[in-house]
Amino acid sequence: MAKIVMLDSGHGGIDPGAIGPSGVREKDITLAVAKRVANILSPVVDVRLTRDSDTSYSHVTSTDLSIRARLANQAGADCFVSIHCNSATNNTAVGTETYHYPGSTLGNTLAKAVHTCVIPALGRVDRGIKTANFAVLRETDMPACLVEMAFISNPEEEALLGSAAFQETAAMAIAQGIANYLGVQLLEPVEPGTVRIIVDGQVLTGLLIDDRSYAPVRALAEALGRTVEWNEKTKTVKII
Repeated sequence: MAKIVMLDSGHGGIDPGAIGPSGVREKDITLAVAKRVANILSPVVDVRLTRDSDTSYSHVTSTDLSIRARLANQAGADCFVSIHCNSATNNTAVGTETYHYPGSTLGNTLAKAVHTCVIPALGRVDRGIKTANFAVLRETDMPACLVEMAFISNPEEEALLGSAAFQETAAMAIAQGIANYLGVQLLEPVEPGTVRIIVDGQVLTGLLIDDRSYAPVRALAEALGRTVEWNEKTKTVKII
């Protein structure tokens, strides 16, 4: 059975989260990164999102956070990762930090796995792994961590957070950290002109031509437990 990962995009809906000096909103960045993480992980684990659009569950922040934790608990997730942008009144504050719930050994292990991948990838100041009594860490039944990618309150880091390249780098690093924690292998990026076809966990490579995908018939049939007969005379493939 595939591992279940719950990804939480910080804030959303009526709650914009922190807003940078040029107007970049935390809720937009966290959603964009979480969706990228989901795309990277989905071929190898069962990924769930606490939100996949600009929504919130409640007009009360504490209630909204509890609902997010409850969604993870109801899904029986193997781990929970909340994605955020940091903020401070001092706009010179910079760097990346990762949190877990105090006393949670597995939460600490998850936080270390993610933090270890994120720090070299993003190249920001390492502010370390810390503990906090955040609701999404306290109320989740599974190992949980919260990643503060960079400071949206800092003009330089706000610009980075708003860039697609930085978001992609952050997403890949977070996904790799989660994969390392779960002991699963991420799939390599597909080559241009090809598509990845996943059948019951088996990965096949097909072709992408004029926006149409083409699968290798024999490999696909065998992955489905079927056999293939080839008629040379009629040039016909029969799947039995």
